Amino acid sequence: MADRKTDEFFMGEALKLAVKGIYDTHPNPMVGAVIVKGGRIIAKGYHREYGKAHAEINAIKSSKGSLKGASIYVTLEPCSTFGKTPPCTEAIIKAGIKKVIVGATDCNPAHSGKGLKILTKAGVEVQTGVLKKSCEDINFAFNKFMKKKTPYVTLKVSQSFDGRIADFMGRSRWISSLKSRIKTHELRAEADAVLAGIETIIKDNPLLNIRHLKVKKQPIIVIVDSSLRINLKAKVLENERVIIATTQKASKIKIAKLEKRNIKVLILTKDKNGRVDLKSLLKKLGQMGIGHVFVEGGGRVLGSFVSQGLADRFIGFFSPLIIGGEKSKNSVVWPDILNKRRKELGIKMVFKSIKQIGPDIMFEAEFL
Repeated sequence: MADRKTDEFFMGEALKLAVKGIYDTHPNPMVGAVIVKGGRIIAKGYHREYGKAHAEINAIKSSKGSLKGASIYVTLEPCSTFGKTPPCTEAIIKAGIKKVIVGATDCNPAHSGKGLKILTKAGVEVQTGVLKKSCEDINFAFNKFMKKKTPYVTLKVSQSFDGRIADFMGRSRWISSLKSRIKTHELRAEADAVLAGIETIIKDNPLLNIRHLKVKKQPIIVIVDSSLRINLKAKVLENERVIIATTQKASKIKIAKLEKRNIKVLILTKDKNGRVDLKSLLKKLGQMGIGHVFVEGGGRVLGSFVSQGLADRFIGFFSPLIIGGEKSKNSVVWPDILNKRRKELGIKMVFKSIKQIGPDIMFEAEFL
């Protein structure tokens, strides 16, 4: 029987494999698996791409010898139902694997524990909880989506040292360094959708797609445009999958023109300020299977997500630059009346990481 350190070593190897799927598996979770026999790894696999074979199947297929009596270390509970692929539990049993060591159980209430019960019933020994927290943490967005049915929301901002995203004339290029901008593309690739407000689209005319690295698919682009002011020649509309969230104020003629170009237009309820209700938007995106939204809006869009308690994570790039000025643009904006109503100063977060990216400082924080 393997001891704790041995189990953690092999699970650690499975975790290294799992994170290789960071850009291409979502909205599915990242999963890694190693098969061990005679105290050594004889096969490896990870979930490479959404809709394709799972980690356990890839590990089993990579084996050149018999798996009878072997153990498999897998970062997430093996699936037990037919979806885009057959159940992994069936393949494990058929291969003759005698023991399954699991890092994290499936957080989907509809499936949690079912795979383990099927394996146990078939006479396979099951062990759980090895490096549990690490195995759960790599799939933070998936875990929230499975439990809440609404997307995990990451906010991102590039700002000067004094918290500005543009000067009074709207100039913002380039606050962050090239290395920080490349990192932003990597962060986009980890999400299902990239979201921005119409002011950003009008002012910067961005593409919002992924460049600087190769990915199997580009993210869905979500534009929050309450009055449908978007220019039909905007670069962002060149993307393959675009969603525009608007309200009843939108022109029906313009909606028809956009839909003719296979751009999906969502007519959503208005909040008290007449803008797209963000809670309704997130609920709708969740229903569409979007599990992680990466928000790159301007100060008001970021401020709306923060002040309404709709954000999970905040990633910022601080540049060693001071913009100053009286009317330069703040990175997070909401009406002052909201602060007046608060008993305490501000909205608290906790830092998860701080590191240097080129000349910039990148921080990652979660909301309490």
